[in-house]
Amino acid sequence: MFYSFELILAGIILLTAMTVGGISLWLKRRNEKIEQLKQAENEEQNNQNPP
Repeated sequence: MFYSFELILAGIILLTAMTVGGISLWLKRRNEKIEQLKQAENEEQNNQNPP
């Protein structure tokens, strides 16, 4: 009985850790993509309006 409780508890902890890690990676990639889009827009505007 107690052994199955330990397995369930370990599963909950691992699932939570994997979920947090996945969300963290998703946010990091999302922010990088947004920065790349902003840089591309700035470069495009600079190429369209030469000094």
